[in-house]
Amino acid sequence: MKKTLICAGLLFLSSFGLMAQTSRTGYFLAVMQPSNEVPALTDTSSANAIIWVHGIFNQAGIPVSGSIDFDISTKFSSAVTVTGLHIHNAAAGVNGAIVIPTDVNATDKSIAIDSTGRLRIQKQVQVPSTNPAISLSTVLDMLQNPQNYYVNIHTTVNPGGAMRGQLLPAESTFLMGLMSPKNEVPPVPVNGSGVGSVLLLRGRDASGAVAAASALFNVDYTGFDASAGTSFTGLHIHSQTAGNNGSVVINTGIGAGAASVPIDPSGSGNLNYVVNMSPLDASWATPGINGELNTVNSLFATPANQYINAHTNIFGGGVMRDQMRRTEEGRFDVTMLASNEVPPIAGLTATAPTEIPTFVLRNADGSVAAGAVVFDVNYRGFAPGATITGLHIHEAAPGVNGSIVIPSGVDANANKVVTDTGDGNILRLVNVSTPTGVAALNRLVQNPNNFYVNLHTTVNPGGAIRSQLAPALGKPAVGGVAANASTITTVAPGEVAAIYGTNLSPIGAGLEGFGDVSALTTNLSGVSVTVGGVKAPLYAVFPNQINIQVPFEVAGGQQPVIVTNAGGVSTSFNVTVAPLAPSVFDIDGKGTASIIKNSDFSLITPDNRAKAGDVLLIYLTGLGQTTPAAQTGTLVVPPAGGLNNTAPVSVTIGGAAAPVTYSIASPGFAGLYQIAVTVPPGVSGNAMPVVVTAGGVKSNSLAIPVQ
Repeated sequence: MKKTLICAGLLFLSSFGLMAQTSRTGYFLAVMQPSNEVPALTDTSSANAIIWVHGIFNQAGIPVSGSIDFDISTKFSSAVTVTGLHIHNAAAGVNGAIVIPTDVNATDKSIAIDSTGRLRIQKQVQVPSTNPAISLSTVLDMLQNPQNYYVNIHTTVNPGGAMRGQLLPAESTFLMGLMSPKNEVPPVPVNGSGVGSVLLLRGRDASGAVAAASALFNVDYTGFDASAGTSFTGLHIHSQTAGNNGSVVINTGIGAGAASVPIDPSGSGNLNYVVNMSPLDASWATPGINGELNTVNSLFATPANQYINAHTNIFGGGVMRDQMRRTEEGRFDVTMLASNEVPPIAGLTATAPTEIPTFVLRNADGSVAAGAVVFDVNYRGFAPGATITGLHIHEAAPGVNGSIVIPSGVDANANKVVTDTGDGNILRLVNVSTPTGVAALNRLVQNPNNFYVNLHTTVNPGGAIRSQLAPALGKPAVGGVAANASTITTVAPGEVAAIYGTNLSPIGAGLEGFGDVSALTTNLSGVSVTVGGVKAPLYAVFPNQINIQVPFEVAGGQQPVIVTNAGGVSTSFNVTVAPLAPSVFDIDGKGTASIIKNSDFSLITPDNRAKAGDVLLIYLTGLGQTTPAAQTGTLVVPPAGGLNNTAPVSVTIGGAAAPVTYSIASPGFAGLYQIAVTVPPGVSGNAMPVVVTAGGVKSNSLAIPVQ
């Protein structure tokens, strides 16, 4: 696992306050310009800001403590001395009071920027603090009403403000790629490889338009031959699908000559860059996918249409690449305490409410192929001037000391953290890419109770405060099985079904980390399910729910459902298996049927009513085996020139028979079916019931509006 000091806040603001006292991180972007000053300044300078707000919140969602990080990338038009960096309280076009100052000032904390005008300024502010200007109520209001706050940078030339920008609430997506020379077009003869991750932030203005973005690159590389003085000459996001070469759309700035990065003599190392994007860039709104704005939006929506690529002086066209992939996210919320150390640390009252988000890519069999871990640690109560010399995940059960398996990069040397007040936040993201690291991450997602996060100091080098990542996982208990779409308790072979209970999985996991798949796995984070003794393909696992496909091979009648995970084996829960058990999907749990118009694939809603003569597509499950036969867990690929047809079905809408055009297994899915029907004449109303009948068995009834 290669280390990096890249920062990553990974939450949506809507999650604040939903739990007991806990830590959360929110983030904002800002595009700073002289023209935003009041009065406006005429200058070509600009800057991009990322503001990270790390808070500890009580049950009511009120912050009780926090830290705020400023990460400012400047592009001044000339040499300048920065004399202030603050957040002010005012809307655009209005000057407001300073509410969150940094220690940058006109005397001993001023910052000189040379004639290039470029500098990255990183500062952290503690809340509350001895400065009466900073209040927790301000932090809460800033989270709730960011449009009323702006970040401002001051200089000796413009002491009242050189450039400023309103805070833009940001959303994120975390993408990864397994970079290989074999993926280049054409492939290149190199033994090296890499794991690349990109944290992408997208900030919206008051109208909802994307007005800024930042891409945080973190690439681990290994296996390269550096004996010939090889250097990286590029690291980019390109716009193109797999097997094709595309143009550069997001550029880290690595280049030839002085801008190149020598490959580490060991052949292994890390590339870590932040790229800020805004309407000030010439390529921001370039027509087509090549514009930064379009690329950012495409990476959120369809990441596989872009690839991450590294280039060297020998292979200028690319040395290793992979399509961008979504990741599966897990999260551990813990509080590190001195009493958890082995032996406990007497007299130390320091604590650290901590978040540990994990992001993984999975192999086809469900095992972890690579991943990333975020350390988001809000330490409190250390002595002023305390030095933090380590922050790691160790592998061992409670009450036992274990070896380090995932280091954060904080160490006793250049990467130590010296606290001014004894309070603060450490935010580190590391890729998990080595064989030993990946093996540990596989074990972690199966049994997180056997891992702990530990913070070390000069006073307590063996560990000052720690916490297991999760409580011990109890024996799984199944409380019920139902069709995924409704409360029907009889299921059919091939049906998508939900298992409800407790201790079903140590962590939530789904299909996000798999990329393109042709079949579902039967083991996810150490969780497996059998129905009638046959292993069931898994769609998703959560502590209280597992979504499966009932195997086609299961015999009819009463059949036991058994869940197995790191906590043990559940007692069996019997479910009735019948040849057919149709169930129309309720997509929101409020009776909204998963029925769309065939003409434009729009969902039927009160604002988009069906009408007589419309062809509708009904999505459901429980229609059993098809002709030709579908395979358990395999995504349906229709035969050439044909479809996987179900047994005959009938449909009524508002009690009237609706002509059926076809009833098939939906291509590209496992356990999903679709029926095409025509809305009969004479049916209208706000809530017309839709019922599917197969083999004499009626489905649940869900209503749609018909005009």
